[in-house]
Amino acid sequence: MSKYFVPLKEGSTGDAVIMIQENLKYLGFYFGSINGVFCQNTKAAVIKFQKHNTIPADGVVGIATRAALVRYFWN
Repeated sequence: MSKYFVPLKEGSTGDAVIMIQENLKYLGFYFGSINGVFCQNTKAAVIKFQKHNTIPADGVVGIATRAALVRYFWN
């Protein structure tokens, strides 16, 4: 794992969480508020996204989940 990449999980906060929430909302997986707090609603949205993309559904935004999100917006 890169020393520059920190997985996001329930309890994480900040701008990176806002980005994940915005991306998941845009893609139709997240319907909660964009507040920068990785709560149960955010985790549930991440799990839906992971299942949809055949990524192990653990609710953590790790490298595979982040890469899948990037592919949606860079293609």
